Amino acid sequence: MDNFFIDKLNVTQDYLLDGQQLPFVGKEGFYRFDLDTGETQKNPLISDLRLEGSYSSMITIKCDGFRISVYGNPSRWARMDNLFGLKTFEQCIGVYNHILKGFGLPLLTKCTGFTFKVARDGARNIKVYNGAIIKHVDFTRNLSVGLGNEKSFMKALSSHSINRSIQPYLYPNENTVEWYSKNIQGNGSTYRYVKVYCKTTDLLKHQKKHCKGGNEQDYQYYEDLLQYTVKNGVVREEHSFKREYLARNDLCAYGLVKEEDFKKELQVITEIRQRLEVSKMSFETIADQLIEAAICKSRQSANATQFYYSLWLHGEPMIRNTQFKVHKKRLLQVGIDISQKLDISRSPLRLKSCDIIEVKQLSMPDWYRKPKVPTHDFNPKTPLRLVA
Repeated sequence: MDNFFIDKLNVTQDYLLDGQQLPFVGKEGFYRFDLDTGETQKNPLISDLRLEGSYSSMITIKCDGFRISVYGNPSRWARMDNLFGLKTFEQCIGVYNHILKGFGLPLLTKCTGFTFKVARDGARNIKVYNGAIIKHVDFTRNLSVGLGNEKSFMKALSSHSINRSIQPYLYPNENTVEWYSKNIQGNGSTYRYVKVYCKTTDLLKHQKKHCKGGNEQDYQYYEDLLQYTVKNGVVREEHSFKREYLARNDLCAYGLVKEEDFKKELQVITEIRQRLEVSKMSFETIADQLIEAAICKSRQSANATQFYYSLWLHGEPMIRNTQFKVHKKRLLQVGIDISQKLDISRSPLRLKSCDIIEVKQLSMPDWYRKPKVPTHDFNPKTPLRLVA
């Protein structure tokens, strides 16, 4: 999976144990009282219980008697960092089951099949699976762009849209670029989310919290991590798939879905990088490059595309019709996205002409503390404290 691992996983599972209820687990519970009828809700509403493990790692669980919900980052549980994490759903569920077992709750299980039931609107049938359901998952990986090149790389990425013209948003500090952003869309996307950010900045931001309760060796380990990310110019690529996306694409059933099922959608940043890795170009020879690269078969079509490029270069407005899409597709193959407003400071041409940024997948150093699925007995009363 190209060094991708799971950085966040939210799951739920419903249980029907011969009419018996599971234990209530949560921060607090309360009943609803109907003022008109005087009736009290039969089962209490349970709020989330946030568990804090070592190094300020956090997992949230809840059980209302019938449904178990677990939210969090299994790759960070009881660890100082998650520079590298757990790669499979099974490993992550293993972490969650370890916690649930300590509360005397049944374990999350794989789906082996499903049945259909009529939706509330009565207009369609929906699948009901017999195991754990994935509500949210983040896949992430680390890229090395070289010492001091993080911001230049981020600027170059922010000159390109993804998928159906999803616009990028570059943060003012230039340490993060994101797509499906609330900064552009207002409320953000309930479907998915993509971002790339500087990992060193992130580690520095959370250093105090992540080192909480650590010893001298832990502090030195964290310093080594910082030096490692600085030296390699580490940027983090993160893809969030949310409930609506997972349900619509039938990727929500643990046991029936595989990590490889997400591989195609995980390539959007790679596709941008490939556009940026085209050979050097000059403003005057776009048509020649289109012909040499066999993108255009005739001088006439190449000149037509260069005309659109010239309009974009001079900031002229363009009607986004079918012809615009044709020329945009051609220019994307030489690293130019005319759907984006030209910003010379963020232009991929600068990245190409400098020819200094080599993007590589980050390798794990020998001294790194690898993630593991816990196997020892778990007692929630001793190693954990409740967080309001």
